[in-house]
Amino acid sequence: MNDLTLFDHVTSDQYLSHLKNKLEHRQLLDEHRNLSLTDSSEQDFLEMFFLEKILSADRELSPHTLKAYRSDAKTLLIFLTEHSLSFRDIGFPEVKAYNKYIKDKYAAKSAIRKLEFFRRLLDFGYKTQFYKAHLSTWISKPPAKKGHYIIEETRPEERQTRVQVRELNQRDAEYVISFFPEVVKAKQNREQLQKRNLLIGYLLYTTGLRASELLSLNWGSFRYNRQGFLFADVIGKGGKARTLPIREETSDLLFNYRKCIGESVEIDPYDTSPLFFALYNKKEPYTDKKRLTYPSLYKIVKEAVHLAGKNSHVSPHWFRHTFVTMLLENDVPLAVVKDWAGHSDISTTNLYLERINQDNTHVHLQKVNLFR
Repeated sequence: MNDLTLFDHVTSDQYLSHLKNKLEHRQLLDEHRNLSLTDSSEQDFLEMFFLEKILSADRELSPHTLKAYRSDAKTLLIFLTEHSLSFRDIGFPEVKAYNKYIKDKYAAKSAIRKLEFFRRLLDFGYKTQFYKAHLSTWISKPPAKKGHYIIEETRPEERQTRVQVRELNQRDAEYVISFFPEVVKAKQNREQLQKRNLLIGYLLYTTGLRASELLSLNWGSFRYNRQGFLFADVIGKGGKARTLPIREETSDLLFNYRKCIGESVEIDPYDTSPLFFALYNKKEPYTDKKRLTYPSLYKIVKEAVHLAGKNSHVSPHWFRHTFVTMLLENDVPLAVVKDWAGHSDISTTNLYLERINQDNTHVHLQKVNLFR
């Protein structure tokens, strides 16, 4: 997006001179040598915002996160275009109007994310003198709902009528996973695809991996500990590393899948080849391994859900919620669940526990003698 991003690839001793020359050439420094966009073009403003606040080199964004940022930027651009506004035109009335537009059009979770993107853009504009006022102070986000829910609008006269938890019970989760191999329609590599899909289902269900984490798995991600148990080393959200134990059932499927595709079953920590890759129209040996994409994973889950006749809203992330809930229902310590799930704060994990406790209130009620 920005030719300044090319500096990520220059050496440390070259970085300063390259960056200084580019900023001075584009007149983006003030008399105090600070970044100033007072007289910059709107293109420079947007490029610098994405470079410094979105595409900064200190973290690697997942394709899902980048897609969300693009969506948020597109929403704002559409609003400005519809009202014949430029970024320079944004002031108090425009902030309030966009705030209302987002709240009216989107559910709380999406509205919060889009308004947070807007807030970051306005704050960056204020810090770089593109805007003379601290406009983000006028943004008001809708209250966030606790936990992992979806909103089902069952009555058109009411905006929200029922909240449903985005997870499966144990029986339904196992049933849906049993259909993962059944979605394979191809004749070529049919057995390999079926074993791959079943392993995907088991990993989602028994590890709580995010979709991006599962798709990023390499053969070298797996290792044995000193006691001989299999683990997977995962790079999660925000580049945070964590280690997950692999259940015996999942381990068996993993090695069966490797054997079926003609790959080595010897653990190799230096093997960076993708665990899951496209197998359609491929012939052994699988030399050109194109990593499986999120749309492909999403399609597998959706088709399995359809065949199983379950809730059409089910997505890969539902298995993560199911995993966390099942751990807590089986009295796995909260701190252990937090680490396994890769939650940045234990309060996130505690939201699951609060709902589990709410669901179990009938147990306490039955202990009370209300009738004599």
